[in-house]
Amino acid sequence: MHSAFLENGNLITAKEYIPDLHGVQLFCLDKVCRVPLIFVQGNDDVSPHFKTSGKNDSVHKKNCGFSRKLSFQESVNKVAEFQQDLKNKGSKELLIRLNLNAIDPDYVAKSIERDEKEKDPTNQEEIKVKKDSGTPQSIGSLKAVKKLFLGYEPDILASIIISVKGKKIAISELIRSHEESHKALWEFNTYENVPYFVHGTVERIIRRDKVWFIKFDSSFSLVVFDRYFKHFTYKDDQLIGKNILAYGYLKKNNYNPDKPSTEMIIKSNKYLEFL
Repeated sequence: MHSAFLENGNLITAKEYIPDLHGVQLFCLDKVCRVPLIFVQGNDDVSPHFKTSGKNDSVHKKNCGFSRKLSFQESVNKVAEFQQDLKNKGSKELLIRLNLNAIDPDYVAKSIERDEKEKDPTNQEEIKVKKDSGTPQSIGSLKAVKKLFLGYEPDILASIIISVKGKKIAISELIRSHEESHKALWEFNTYENVPYFVHGTVERIIRRDKVWFIKFDSSFSLVVFDRYFKHFTYKDDQLIGKNILAYGYLKKNNYNPDKPSTEMIIKSNKYLEFL
């Protein structure tokens, strides 16, 4: 664990922790757990961190986000919970740039392109768990998003702020289940002109002459238009029943006012990642 609660309820990172200054009472971040922790000094291979001792009551509880390795969906849910719980408690922000231009078949890269440097880097912090394993400074593919959520503990993920389209947004606000994404869009709880990540299980596929619909359920569909058919080569049996992560812009479909639905336009295989 990268962070822990002190006895006074304040948040502390292992990198900042000084026993004589902060005291030795440390507790798990997860509200379903809150068991005592111990501090482990770092070395050349592992950064300083907190962990349970495995003795007496210092054992993570069953539903704690640190009790076992989480699946992708579990990790997303736990990070959303943490980012809500840790607001205004001194958590550090880790800024990561999001740029998936390279997956767009319509995108023409400039001969020389540099990521825009952040104007205020003072609150950025590189977090390392193992030697040479810092979190990435940028994300350029769905595979990188999947790797992020499967490779880091939820307290590190909960510190991530995504820089996208001139906005800085908590990572948990950009990646949701298809049900949550649909609800957020129709309740006007999304950012304008910002792409999202949506995960869910493909229920069925409808292929028409000019458009294909990859449906999670009756309220949410991924949409592929005919000009992109050549870039999207997955067969029905490769998708139906599979858990996937998709990327794109959310759009309301008002065709049936009695059953509002949400669509996300995708352009190629690279807009999907199997979970």
